[in-house]
Amino acid sequence: MSGTKEGQALRGTAVMTDSYRKIAVLAIFLLSACSNGPNSKFEDFGDRVNTRDFGHKYAQPENADELVMGPGDTINIQIANNPALSGTQPVGVSGGITMPFVDTVKVAGLTPAQIRDKIEILLSPYIRDVTVQVVPISIISKRVYIFARDADGALQIQTLPMAGDMTLLDMFAAIGGVPILADDCHVKVIRGDPLHPKTLNINVRDMVLNGYTGGNIQMRPDDIVFLPPTFWARLAMGVREVFRPVTELSRSLSGIVNLATGGGGRGRGRSRGF
Repeated sequence: MSGTKEGQALRGTAVMTDSYRKIAVLAIFLLSACSNGPNSKFEDFGDRVNTRDFGHKYAQPENADELVMGPGDTINIQIANNPALSGTQPVGVSGGITMPFVDTVKVAGLTPAQIRDKIEILLSPYIRDVTVQVVPISIISKRVYIFARDADGALQIQTLPMAGDMTLLDMFAAIGGVPILADDCHVKVIRGDPLHPKTLNINVRDMVLNGYTGGNIQMRPDDIVFLPPTFWARLAMGVREVFRPVTELSRSLSGIVNLATGGGGRGRGRSRGF
């Protein structure tokens, strides 16, 4: 009898120890959720280092309000009194467009006004008093990068083309709102730079509920928007991670039992799918 009680006590102690272990792992997970991995320091990459802005070859200048063109964008060029020379041009992979008289014109990294001035100079030997108008038709080279965690804690990314005037709330409207697991009180907008990145912490809920729109900032090409999970979402992710081995073991045992019992109910009329 005493042996039975002793065995029960030992099993109870083992269960409590296992529970404490799981709680400790969960606490470590939650505490480390906000910790940083190795920083991507400027000097760590040698010859491959990114030395400016976000890293794109034709990045948007920091103080330029007008979007610069890039590969994949489309522009319409109108040359006064010369309809044969006018038309819509896609910006090629190399950053250029093709035009009569001057062949390839490099336009990537230039604003529409700068492209206009460049074409007027190039065509001036061939056309007297040439007047050019350049209008963007579609812009796909400029994007905003949106990161959020899914229910499993995996970091997901979505890119949103930025065709022009876009605020933070415009961005959320375009993606269908704030994801259900995201903490809308602590949205981070990060403006990447190899030496001096900027991070803006914005309370979107305060904007929506109380109208404090100071945080409804103008988005810029290559902005990184991070939507951190709420406390409860982090807690749920941590619990799921702690019990993942148990869940996997349970599934494995269920599969073994099904095989041992001839399919676990096969032939009872239940659909088993795949």
